[in-house]
Amino acid sequence: MIKKILTIICVLISFSIISLGGVNAVPPKKKLLPSDYATQVNWDQAIKRDKPIAVNFYVDWCTYCKRFAPILDDLRKEYESDLSFVMINAEEKKHIQQVKDFMVGGFPSFYLYEPKYKLKVFISQGIYANPKLMRQEIDTFLNVSKKLRQCEK
Repeated sequence: MIKKILTIICVLISFSIISLGGVNAVPPKKKLLPSDYATQVNWDQAIKRDKPIAVNFYVDWCTYCKRFAPILDDLRKEYESDLSFVMINAEEKKHIQQVKDFMVGGFPSFYLYEPKYKLKVFISQGIYANPKLMRQEIDTFLNVSKKLRQCEK
C-alpha cells in the first residue's frame, strides 16, 4: 500500500514539474548565424541559371547580418521561383572576386543582380527591417528584369 502511495506521489510531482514548465519538452532555439541559413544554391550555380539573383554578403560576427538572415530566409521561400538566393560569407577567400565585383564595403550588403545584363541594384540597410519594403524593391526589380528579357524577343 505504501509503495502505491509513493508511486502516485512521484507521478503527481513529476506531472506538476512538467506542467509548470520546470522541464522543457522542446529545447530552446539556439541563435542562428547567417551561415546557418541554407539557400541550396551557391554563386556558381546561380550564375548558370536563367533568372535574376538575390545575393547577400555577410559575416557571421555582424549583428545586423544576424538580424537580417531570418527575414532574407522568409523572402527566399516566397520568391524562390523567380530569384536564385545566394548567401556569400565575405570573409571566405573563395568569394574574394564577388566581394570585389560588387564593391562590398559593409555588412550586410544585399544586391539584386541580373547576370544577363550585368544589372546590379544595391538595397539599403534602411529597407532590410521592413519586409513590405523589401518585397516592393524585389517586385520592382523583377518587373524591370522581365521587361528587359521581353525586349530581347
